[in-house]
Amino acid sequence: MTDVNFVYSRIGMALVSAQRVEFISSKLLEYLVEFDNDFYGLTTSEFLESASKSKGKKTLGEIFRILKLNPKLIIEDELNSYLKKRNLLAHNFWATYLNNKSTGEEAIKFCYDFGRHSTKLESFFKGFTYLLALKYVDNRDSLEDEIKQWSDDFDFFMISLQQKKLI
Repeated sequence: MTDVNFVYSRIGMALVSAQRVEFISSKLLEYLVEFDNDFYGLTTSEFLESASKSKGKKTLGEIFRILKLNPKLIIEDELNSYLKKRNLLAHNFWATYLNNKSTGEEAIKFCYDFGRHSTKLESFFKGFTYLLALKYVDNRDSLEDEIKQWSDDFDFFMISLQQKKLI
């Protein structure tokens, strides 16, 4: 039998990884809306309309729905898969994994898988944000310090788009 405290620590890890994705995806959405005039053709009119109507705090589902309006710059299958896992974690985790006589191994396995998926999606969104930030500088050295650290994420973003999946 798996230690219940260890299972709960993995749930905590998964929740924090979900919050990281929500934070960076919200930032990405802000960049896309704020800089749309400079990126002619980058965003669709449906995207701008949805983003402008959706004031205040957005849920991850709403952010993903809006991002999917830019099909060349996202990987819809990955967003859908992630959102399904995130919703299971937020709404059905206990019923699915803990409301039975299981050892907790499946719960831990889910948490690790979700954490890995979160890390990849967070990197993808950081890379996307890096791409947007490059438009406003002469060279990479002029980027904000936080964004400078995301050059590997930019590479990940570009490769993932080419392969149409998070690698």
